[in-house]
Amino acid sequence: MAKRQAIEIKGQSARTLEKDLNREFANLHVLYVKLHNYHWFVKGTHFFSLHEKFEEMYNKTKDYIDDYAEQMLAIQVQPVATMKEFMANATIEEASGTEDQQEMVDNLSADLQAISGQLLEMVEDLENNKALSLADAVQDMARDFQKDDWMLRAYSGRE
Repeated sequence: MAKRQAIEIKGQSARTLEKDLNREFANLHVLYVKLHNYHWFVKGTHFFSLHEKFEEMYNKTKDYIDDYAEQMLAIQVQPVATMKEFMANATIEEASGTEDQQEMVDNLSADLQAISGQLLEMVEDLENNKALSLADAVQDMARDFQKDDWMLRAYSGRE
């Protein structure tokens, strides 16, 4: 049986990919906190359904965060790990705590579209660098976020 080698991405491609991976890792953390915020502070006629949906989404995001970090470490990429780094690297905004239920749904839809698009942009680079397991995980995550985005848009009557 052939011995498996650890994958290590090197050169300029490594720096670009590390930046992109950490941007999405930071986005996952901001999304996770935002989902908690929305879960706690949602009010109105759709409280029960949104409260439950936000909890479902933050639980999935928590699992994605752990798997994503481990996959990054497996290819010798150090994930950012402080709130300061998350906020500096993220491309999505944190929740203000003052959003109404429609703003929450609209904000999450926009975030999921942005994150899924950025994740899919990384797939080719990951595959070219033979980080196939991470490429598969990124595609799965993007697909799940696209489905949640569709559900939020349908919920809002925008589908």
